[in-house]
Amino acid sequence: MDGSHGDILSTAKQSATWDLQLRQLLLPKLDHDASECEDAIAFDLHTARFAVTDGATEAFHAQQWARNLAEHWVQKEATLTLEEFRNWVATEGRELHDSWNGLTMSWYSEEKARTGSFAAFVGVELDLKSSTPSWKAIALGDTCLLHCRGGALLKSFPLSRSESFNSSPILAASNAALHESTMSSAMVESGVCENDDVLLLASDAAASWCLQRFENQDFDPDFLATKDGVKDDEELRRFFDGERQAGRIRNDDLAIVRIEIKRRVT
Repeated sequence: MDGSHGDILSTAKQSATWDLQLRQLLLPKLDHDASECEDAIAFDLHTARFAVTDGATEAFHAQQWARNLAEHWVQKEATLTLEEFRNWVATEGRELHDSWNGLTMSWYSEEKARTGSFAAFVGVELDLKSSTPSWKAIALGDTCLLHCRGGALLKSFPLSRSESFNSSPILAASNAALHESTMSSAMVESGVCENDDVLLLASDAAASWCLQRFENQDFDPDFLATKDGVKDDEELRRFFDGERQAGRIRNDDLAIVRIEIKRRVT
């Protein structure tokens, strides 16, 4: 599921003990239309799977590739080991390239199509069926998962410092011929949650901004929270537009999913 701004408030009933409170934010670059956004968000509350992807702007049909990866991953029941992930990306890539057959393209577009498309990917699955919730995530590129507790950052994956972001991350490629040099960079991580823990999935510009704020001891994980006094969609858009105009966050598409683990009141 994608959204134009940050309008999701929902509760997943995965167990007798735990709920998930969600909020998403998806914004295009400054002065761009929402239809041009190449970041994607998807989730499935029944499987408690969430994904954020970031299509590489210069690649062929990057938006389509990013959306396919996010939406199709949350519908799967596996793909949380490196081998499963590699095989799944290869299958998704073949289907993407097959969808281009018969398109009328310029020679320039044909060259780009042969190279294929690229996207950063992070996906997480939560296990809420035990007394101690846990998560397992897989990532390739510079979209990140941040695990927060009580305002502290417990873990950031796959990048952990704001200065680690650069202009040439290794990405998920639709062209299987490139997988030998790219898929070895995919990483798997896991963690254990407590009541009120927050997981943030964020594309690169948003993740770098969050980490910078943590490093400056100036980050509030509740800035997207779903409670009284929270910024509404328009306020959030204006806030991030201001951050980009001030140079505190790179002018890029922004995708953030905030997942709060809540013990159910009985």
